[in-house]
Amino acid sequence: MHHRVIPVARISMSSFLYENREALCNTATLLGGEGAAHRVSTIVHGLAHPAILSRQIWRELQWLFDLLTLENVENFERPEAGYFAAVNPDDPVVEEICLLTDEYTDRLSALRAEETTAAPPHLLAA
Repeated sequence: MHHRVIPVARISMSSFLYENREALCNTATLLGGEGAAHRVSTIVHGLAHPAILSRQIWRELQWLFDLLTLENVENFERPEAGYFAAVNPDDPVVEEICLLTDEYTDRLSALRAEETTAAPPHLLAA
């Protein structure tokens, strides 16, 4: 009998990204421009496949975390600073961004925990 570990956190992240792709792309455009929205689409498509998460996908997941958490808005060498400066803090979209960020952060933390505790493939067969 063979046992497989079901990657619950990965499924959760993939579902979250797919279900919120429009809002995430809009947020990425607002905070990082059109190129940022394209990167979000790349992440959504990258997680839609059951392959092992590549280093590139992990970098993109971290990039999205940094974008959503405003990690680079104080670095005036980065485009995020200019995009962030144009956001009106009283705009209702700010609340949506905060909610998306909280949900994304929770799922990313769970995904990291799942990936670091997952057994190597040769140990999954019983």
